[in-house]
Amino acid sequence: MSRKAVTLGAIGMGALVAAMAQPVYAQQPQSGASEGIQDIVVTARRTEESLQTTPIAVTALTPEALTTAKVENVVDLQRTAPGLVIGRGSAGGDGIVFVAIRGQGNLQPILANDPAVATYIDGIYIPRPSTGMTDIQDVQRLEVLRGPQGTLFGRNTTGGAINIVTNDPNDQLSGAFKAEFGNYSTLGAQANINVPLAEGLAIRLSGAISDRDGYGDNFATHRDFSDNNSKFLRGKLKYEGNGWDLTLSGDWNRQYNHGQQIALWAFNPAIVPAAFQPGLTAGLLTKDHWWGNTATGTSVPATIGTLTPEARALYGVQPFNTLEVYGFSGTLNVELGGLNFKSITGYRHSMNYGQNDTDGTAVPLLATFAGSGSYYVSQEFQLSGNITDSLSFITGAYAGKESGYEFSRSQIFGGLIRDSNADVTNKTFGLFAQAYYELTPKLRAVGGFRYTWDTRDSVLHNAQVYGLPYNVAVAGTPTGINCTVTPTSPVTATSCNQEQNAKFNYPAWNLGIDWQASDNIFLYAATRGAAKAGGWNLRAGGLPAFSPEKVKDVEAGLKVDLFDRRLRFNSAVFHTWKDDNQAIVNSFVTGIGVTQYIQNNGKVRIWGIENEITAVPWEGMTLSVNGSLQDGKYAKGSFSEIQVVAGSGCTNSAGVANGCVVDLSGLPLLQLPKKQLNVSATQKIPVGGGTLAVTGAYSYVGGQHFDAVRAADQASAATKAAYETENRLGFVPGYGIFNGRIAFQLENPNVEVAVYGRNITNKKYLLRRFPDLYRTLGIAAAYVGQPVTYGVETTFKF
Repeated sequence: MSRKAVTLGAIGMGALVAAMAQPVYAQQPQSGASEGIQDIVVTARRTEESLQTTPIAVTALTPEALTTAKVENVVDLQRTAPGLVIGRGSAGGDGIVFVAIRGQGNLQPILANDPAVATYIDGIYIPRPSTGMTDIQDVQRLEVLRGPQGTLFGRNTTGGAINIVTNDPNDQLSGAFKAEFGNYSTLGAQANINVPLAEGLAIRLSGAISDRDGYGDNFATHRDFSDNNSKFLRGKLKYEGNGWDLTLSGDWNRQYNHGQQIALWAFNPAIVPAAFQPGLTAGLLTKDHWWGNTATGTSVPATIGTLTPEARALYGVQPFNTLEVYGFSGTLNVELGGLNFKSITGYRHSMNYGQNDTDGTAVPLLATFAGSGSYYVSQEFQLSGNITDSLSFITGAYAGKESGYEFSRSQIFGGLIRDSNADVTNKTFGLFAQAYYELTPKLRAVGGFRYTWDTRDSVLHNAQVYGLPYNVAVAGTPTGINCTVTPTSPVTATSCNQEQNAKFNYPAWNLGIDWQASDNIFLYAATRGAAKAGGWNLRAGGLPAFSPEKVKDVEAGLKVDLFDRRLRFNSAVFHTWKDDNQAIVNSFVTGIGVTQYIQNNGKVRIWGIENEITAVPWEGMTLSVNGSLQDGKYAKGSFSEIQVVAGSGCTNSAGVANGCVVDLSGLPLLQLPKKQLNVSATQKIPVGGGTLAVTGAYSYVGGQHFDAVRAADQASAATKAAYETENRLGFVPGYGIFNGRIAFQLENPNVEVAVYGRNITNKKYLLRRFPDLYRTLGIAAAYVGQPVTYGVETTFKF
């Protein structure tokens, strides 16, 4: 048995024995408690209210629901909420998740380009999506808010928000411990304890450790990958005084693996050198070798002797990924007569760094070191209360500052490593107010407004060869030297700077009405506006900044509880308009050549319907079904790009020679599956002194486009064929997976033993394709979903 197994096993058995030796405080059922569907309190509008009377499309997940669905990080949420899709796989590291709601997402969420779905933990905005990969532990509730949330949650909520609320300390001594063992040598342990320290003062500590071998096997090096080593800690201290309370929190999470689950899906024989093609053919993804590749990382060319030791260390490196995030926060609540004052102070640090062999083969075609690091300081003040019996409000101010760096160092065809890197500073400030008015005891109106001011600054330091001085002569660069940006200050051996500065300001708003038609029927209608922040293209210097992306929508919803709360049906229909769409385009830039970048281009329309059904048809059975139907398109003639076609004689407003304007408005929208369905059923059966719970779940997500391109009419037949192939390779077919869990819960002591299985049928499916390099480097990569996993876990609570 390995040393890690012995260590984790000893910790688990010791903690379990110690815990079972303690007095048991079993949670007693409430007298007369309903056997129907229980109500859930949410904070989707920054105040506590019932889920069934909240005029927002929101999915609320309790700790039991998270455990049953085995949600361990944000990636797992795709199986729980309609209209929510989460992509994995990046040409750089795998620390980034691509979250989209209602077709609002971002496949390039770098430091100068923000996500479209905001993540909040205990009221603290998490600016970088790398934090979305962190562990979800000791959570009181998790909410998925769908649709623009710009008034109360601020910018970068055009798709919605994920609101995570962790457990606060309380005045009861309690704790829990869970140990897990599964296939792929999965070993894990989680624990939390709540301790009252004095009158009104308590502390809560939680932690987790997990270690798993890789799903993937490298056939060339016999090194597994897509493994995981994770450590997590959180501590919260809370004091409740007379009319005020203060909560201090800190958390830390670190993850490491030997590379992501990537493989070569296709290559373009017209571009890839003939000498490389046999190796690429041998490394192609096949059904027989679905969870494997032949990636070897960076190769070692003979010319690295002139580089710095730091640069030479990047050659001959196999794939890996490292993610580390931590943060601190303080939340103060004060009662001021009839008003409530809240202060939320946050500090977040994130770092992700990895090396990815993008072609997934032993051929030295493309390997990339990519990563970023940043810290984010934020401060929010809120004031809320009742002005009259019918009129209430919440108002406040928000300020944040993020400073960090980003880099991408790529090796192409086994040559010397190029370097793109930048320093970034993002500042934001916003003022907001929202009021609620009871027109009648059953009819309410809401109105809210927010205004945001942003400053986005970046300094690029790109080099043709990493490890050479910036001012040495290098052939083939726009400047003739190793500095490949347009310098805004004199270039020296250690200095190559292109400064970029921009300021933006924009509004957000919310108008709505809701009606409690009866005790069991709630209806609402709303129209909202929000924006995704503007930014810079860090890897394509000289391009102008892109402006904020502006979204508005209309939404109508129905929430119904029937048959003595044994049937719950929530539904929402929506239509979204998006202007100044931040679109990814492939174009020709003078001094750079063919490149990919983001620009404001296109008007988008998205519409759909989302349904959630929860039923308790008989004693012990809980059935949950949710799904969505959605579609969208670009407004005709609103989205275009310039393609250079030699000898075409095309003209354009940008003055690019032979630049043909191509209408892209007929292309499909990215990360927008037309169909989604999640079905889960749990049957609880009393057995002896406990309860047996059997859960089966099926999750289906429809086909998604992750790349969409079109060739100019003037292009050659071969070029058009390459575009068409890339377009086809950018589509990921829909897939469905089955999960299951069987758990036995003892009442005294409070111990649960469960077995689980995910992707029980061992479905072979793709999370994402990356064909963006098919026409330039000649490769299309695929990111493979997880195989069947299973295990047993034991949980003890007191």
